[in-house]
Amino acid sequence: MNAVVTVPDERTLGSGPVATVHSGLFDDVPVALKIFPARFDRATLAAVEHDRARLQELPGVLPVDGIEQLADGRHAIRMELCPQSLAALIDGDRWLLPGEAVVLGHVLATALAGAHAAGVVHGRVQPANVLFRPTGEPVLADFGVAVRRAFPRDIAGELEYLAPETLRDETLDERTDLYGLGALLYRVLTGKPPLPGQLGEPVGERILRLLRSPVPAIDDPDVPVILSAVVGRLLAPNPEHRPPDAAWVAERFAELLPAEPAAVVTGFPSAVSTLDSVPAKPSRRLRRHVVLGGAGAVCVAGIGVAMFLTDGQGGSAPVPSLSPSLSPSVAAPGAALELAEPEDHGNEVVLTWTSSLADVDYAVIVAPEGEPNHAILAARLHTATVRVDPLQRYCFEVRATDGRTVYTSLSHSIRGAVCSR
Repeated sequence: MNAVVTVPDERTLGSGPVATVHSGLFDDVPVALKIFPARFDRATLAAVEHDRARLQELPGVLPVDGIEQLADGRHAIRMELCPQSLAALIDGDRWLLPGEAVVLGHVLATALAGAHAAGVVHGRVQPANVLFRPTGEPVLADFGVAVRRAFPRDIAGELEYLAPETLRDETLDERTDLYGLGALLYRVLTGKPPLPGQLGEPVGERILRLLRSPVPAIDDPDVPVILSAVVGRLLAPNPEHRPPDAAWVAERFAELLPAEPAAVVTGFPSAVSTLDSVPAKPSRRLRRHVVLGGAGAVCVAGIGVAMFLTDGQGGSAPVPSLSPSLSPSVAAPGAALELAEPEDHGNEVVLTWTSSLADVDYAVIVAPEGEPNHAILAARLHTATVRVDPLQRYCFEVRATDGRTVYTSLSHSIRGAVCSR
């Protein structure tokens, strides 16, 4: 330990459920000090030192530079001073552009992959623990389960980022970190948490609702559905249905990054200095393009799944056809994905399908005559009920993705529609 640490003005940079973060000096250099309400016991101190050693030099991780003990006996974690947090950036109903969310997701998934490989679980992936360096580089801070267990906390303010198994029995592991990442990305893409609290709802009732209610799919034409599909898989209530590991998630986001390397390194230089690039939720017209790292690129590159759900050009399909995406969608091999004949019940149509594909998420493509295609996400279900106009003609097909490839069934029609590609 090094005792040459001071908290000169007790200026609070942030407060969490247990600790407070202050600006301080270490050998006259400005630092951030996360000060806990008491000293660490021997086991906690050893665990924090253990995690600190394993997390040094990992990409996307804000390392702990030291563990200090203040004059009054309290312990503090010393870190680099970062000027901005994601929580402050999206405070209120602000949110990120899809391309910025891709950059952020790649950085955080890479950080978690490295930490998990080193045997360290984060335990609370949420916006307050994502910080921005002066360069705009996002980093994940506040790793470690030992301190969370040593200092009991009120979780009321963190409920939306906690996995169902954490709420149920306080499980904290690699898969709960994946859920937290999914909840964070859902928040930055939509402007709201996956299952927001209701006015006047008691905490106990909210926990019960979180345990039994599925997270709704991201329904936003500006968010590429391959992106929303990955987020949806991260938020699977059953941890066995989430991605296999954070490295898999990092690979999926890497495939969505733009081809220009300069556009993906920092991603948020303007966001740190101003909120102008972070839209307020009511204005959806501000989100017409995927802009990665302020580079102005309009794309979702790599796997080529620019539009998983529409005609691949962001517009309507020819009447009454089902138009494929420009490149990503491929016919499912053999009978791997087969849509049954639709059941037409007048104002709704019941669709069912079978598939031999493993670990995929499904979307139903709905093509009404004379109107743009739209989609209904079905997660891992094999049936969907679609509300329709009783006087309209429709074509339908099902698409599936494993995060790498999009597979497409043969199309079926009702009421004499002619489906073409």
